[in-house]
Order: sequence, then structure tokens, then C-alpha cells
Amino acid sequence: MKKSRMIIAALLILVMIFASTGCGSKENSLTGTWEYKDPDAEMGAVYVFKNDGTGTYTMDVGGQSVTYEMKYEAKDGHLYITFVNNEIFSEDDVFDSEYSFQDAKTLIINDSFGEQLTFKKK
Repeated sequence: MKKSRMIIAALLILVMIFASTGCGSKENSLTGTWEYKDPDAEMGAVYVFKNDGTGTYTMDVGGQSVTYEMKYEAKDGHLYITFVNNEIFSEDDVFDSEYSFQDAKTLIINDSFGEQLTFKKK
């Protein structure tokens, strides 16, 4: 009887661990550094997504780069980004892009300007 209770308790703990980690949730798989390069247009971009919903976006055009701090939320296949601490975008401006994963190392973003960009995980 005591042994079966211990087994049940161990199984419940495992279920709780899997439930709290999201079991492969795509929302959590955004975390990390993602890079886009367009060699024909001499441009690129890098997103850094942190676990806490913040990060950076760096855009490089013709060797000139600029980095923006951001907050993000990933929900139901949409990526909502707000740029913070800059003079160009208001924190009221929320950019809504659809996203999906081609595989674990390839992120496809359909941005709010109608472009589809492929980012590779670094």
C-alpha cells in the first residue's frame, strides 16, 4: 500500500513538471537569437527573444545597424511586438505579425508589412 502511494505521488510530480514546462509549446520556443539575411539587398535582422517577454531587434542595412529594445508576446500564432525606449516608435504602437516554425531552427515571420521573412536560430 505504501509503495503504491509513492509510485502515484512520483507520477503526479512528473505530470506537474511536464505541465509546467509547456510540453514543447511553440510560444516558448521563440526564446533565443534568430537571424535573417538577404545578401541580394545587403540587409539583415536579428531578433533576441528572452524568457521574460523582452528582447532586442537589430536591423542592418548596407553595413549600418540599429538596435531597438522591445517587449513581445507570442499568442495563437501571432507575435505582438512593442518597441521601448526609443524616439521612433511609441510604446502604444504594437506590431502584429503571424509566425510559424518550419522546423526547430527555422522561424517564419509574416510581418505587419506583408513580407515573409525566414529567420535561422543561432
